[in-house]
Amino acid sequence: MLIFHATQKLLNISKLKSPFYISAPTVGQMLHSWYCSLLATGFTGKLMLMYVHEPSLLTIICRGKTINGTWEEFKHRLPQLLKRYNFQPAFIELETALANEFVVSKTNSRSMLAHINQMKLSLQIHCSNFDSYANISQDLLEEFGMKYLYGIEGKSNSYRTAIQYWKDQKALI
Repeated sequence: MLIFHATQKLLNISKLKSPFYISAPTVGQMLHSWYCSLLATGFTGKLMLMYVHEPSLLTIICRGKTINGTWEEFKHRLPQLLKRYNFQPAFIELETALANEFVVSKTNSRSMLAHINQMKLSLQIHCSNFDSYANISQDLLEEFGMKYLYGIEGKSNSYRTAIQYWKDQKALI
């Protein structure tokens, strides 16, 4: 099971009432907690949903406006992203098997929201480089998320990317 910490705007658009909810990961599960937020694309009425893993900032981009409306695409894109970045096959198999359902919670980390807001600004600029909503490359946006440089909490002058985080976790081949 996954937990999606949704921003208030996303909860409103998804017509979800959600309390602050805490759930424990299944033993061995690393991709348990995700933050999700709407991503403006610059095309009228066309939004995407940005799912960002806590704490690695691994990012999945889905077309749509609601969590329920993008759930199937999320489940499809997750293993694709992991394969593109050479995650270990056993890791991919375990994590995708455990991503069979989700619960929605309010956000509870200001630092994660700050990272997401900074990422959104950059991703919106990337979206503006495409000539239409249909031509926006979700793979390219996810690649940006994997290479996004962020500060490590509690360590001054220390930065990493999602790729470096997963190398440190020994999840990559």
